[in-house]
Amino acid sequence: MKIEHLLQYPWSSLPGYLSPRKKQPSIDYARILGEYGGARREYKESLFSEIGQGTEIKGRIIGQSILGGEAFVAWVKEKFIGGAKDRERPSVKEIHRYRSRTDILQAIQRETGKDIEAIRAEKGELRQIVMDLLYEAGGLKGPEIGRIFGLDYGSVSQERKRLREKIRKDPTLQSLMSRIEGRLSTSRFDPDPDPTI
Repeated sequence: MKIEHLLQYPWSSLPGYLSPRKKQPSIDYARILGEYGGARREYKESLFSEIGQGTEIKGRIIGQSILGGEAFVAWVKEKFIGGAKDRERPSVKEIHRYRSRTDILQAIQRETGKDIEAIRAEKGELRQIVMDLLYEAGGLKGPEIGRIFGLDYGSVSQERKRLREKIRKDPTLQSLMSRIEGRLSTSRFDPDPDPTI
């Protein structure tokens, strides 16, 4: 129903994102589509999937930080994080499940001795691990992770898929991933000094 409404809304720019024949000259479609490797099909699948699933609270929260205007933040705190007993509610457990990207990068650096600049410069398993943890533990979407590494959404997805295949066969890689995840689950980290990383 939401998708049909968006497609029929007369001032919507969405049709131009889904079909080159419906592009409007005043709209820059490349900027958004670039996050999906320029692929209209990937953009459509991602959009329709997210609309079909409904709005998730995790889309607004990263590393226990609530992102939004003052009214939205107040509403989330009142509705979902009102008191200690609320931690037992599934929606609040979801909020507290995600770590900030700084938490994740600090855990990786403490385990491997490599910072984000070193990881960006090299291709391979460590970079794939960072991408996977930012997605699974950080709640970041593919396009957000792609921006960190200068990649498109499709490349991030492929790198994460390659990692899953390697981990199944490589006990050393399994051990490294477990140690990093262990650090994330037991350690306290500094506040995120640079959320634009």
